[in-house]
This record gives sequence, C-alpha cells and structure tokens, in this order.
Amino acid sequence: MNTFAEKLSLPDHEILDGGGFLHQLSVSETYKLHTHDFFEIFFVSKGQAVHCINDTTQLLTEGSLVLIRPADTHKYDFLNQYDFELINIGFIPELFYTACQSALCDPDYFIKMSLPPHIVLTGYHITDVKRKLLHFNQKSKGLNKKRYLSSLLPFLLYRFLAEPEPITSSATIPAWLVQLMKQMEQPENFITGLPMLMKLANMSQEHLTREFRKHLNMTPTEFINSRRMNLAIKLLLESDYEIIDICHECGFNNLSHFYRIFQKQFNCSPKKFLERYLQRT
Repeated sequence: MNTFAEKLSLPDHEILDGGGFLHQLSVSETYKLHTHDFFEIFFVSKGQAVHCINDTTQLLTEGSLVLIRPADTHKYDFLNQYDFELINIGFIPELFYTACQSALCDPDYFIKMSLPPHIVLTGYHITDVKRKLLHFNQKSKGLNKKRYLSSLLPFLLYRFLAEPEPITSSATIPAWLVQLMKQMEQPENFITGLPMLMKLANMSQEHLTREFRKHLNMTPTEFINSRRMNLAIKLLLESDYEIIDICHECGFNNLSHFYRIFQKQFNCSPKKFLERYLQRT
C-alpha cells in the first residue's frame, strides 16, 4: 500500500505554528492515498465515509475521532451516496510527545497499535471537540497558535484514553463486504436488486442484513435503493424519460414505491427536484 502513497510534510509556516489546520466539506476535497512525517488528528463532524487505513477499511461516522501516526498510510472514500465533513489538525512530533507527558501516558500506547486509535464521540462531546478544533484556526499565527495546540492535544489524547471501548480491527469493514459493495456499484447488479446481492454474497438474507447493519448502519435494501436513486437522478437530469420509465429503468416495479423512496432520500418529489435543479442552472 505504501508504494503508491504520496508523502506529505507540513509547510514551514505551519511548523512554526506547531501544526496546520484543514476543514474539508467533502470526501472529494481530501488527499489521495498518502502518508506524512507528522502526526494528525481528524474529526468527522458530520456524515459518513470509508477510511482506507493500513490495508484495512473502516467506517467513519459522525463523531469519529482518529489519531494518525507518521507510519500510517490512508485515504478516504465515499460510502454509497453519503459524504462527510472533516476537521483535521496536523502537528509536529515534538508536540505529540510533549502531550503524552502532559496526559501521563506512554507514547507507545498510541504508536504500537496496528491501526490508529479511533473512537466515536456522542452528544455534547461532538460539539465540544468540534468547537475546540475550529478555535485552533482562529488563533493568530506563531506562538499563540502553538500554545493553544500544546494545551489542546493532551485533552484530545485523554479522550482516547477515557473511551472504554476504542475502535479496533474487529470494527473494520470486512474485505468481502468492501468487494461486494464495489460489485453492487454496477448498474446491472443494483437494478436487479436484492436477489443479485444475495447471489454475489452467497449468504442468507438474514445474515447479510446483520452484517450490513453491523458494518454500514443500513440494510441491504437501503444500500440498493440508494444506488438506484443515484441512477434516478442521473436519468432525471440527463434524459427525456418520463417518471414511469425512470422508475422501471432503476429496477422498481411499483411507481408509488419509487415515489416514497425518492421522497425519503431527497425530501421532495422527482418533479420538484428537477424544478429546483433548473432554477439553479
């Protein structure tokens, strides 16, 4: 995996600040497969995505807080139709080791894990961590920024230590499921629907449903319908098909059911969606 990874370094002005800040609003804004010579903490403040990390695939959800070490290699991918918002602070190794001393913890606790420390915050902690991370970017450059980061890092490291059940390799998305998701990206597969998904997975519907809920927080049917809805939007915007034709092209046999799924995903009817799109163009 490391062979094709781009190696990133902090620019000189961020080294003087102790670290750099990124606020990315989509998976499409993130870096391709990369590693770096600095530490990094990122926080998913909204949405879901896939994290490809050290030849393993994990699910990122709202509240995911992850510490990336210099030896880690990673990138982000879209999860189905979902996207995410990411707040990222990269910082020099000196501050990591100083923060470990302040938090009274052994740096090896974080460094020797096969996968980066990963916890999922909930409730008030989501708002609190987001506010603290964004505040770093508001500090003036130089010593003020570095001082704030030096006080913030022990707090964040303690969050990893305080979490009773950190994410481990058992919480990763299995390779067979990643492959199945890729196969179901093909229109001929998701249009055929659940029978094709079960055939490709070679397992019962009950077991498949349990695995989808466990690893993706959705059912197989919800996964399939999201792919179908993406095709429906493409046909709605790029073809002259009537709604009934789009319904059938996407694998739905019942127009009322198609309308219900569309409304649930986009909070409007196909006609209203098209009207809004035309108003913006």
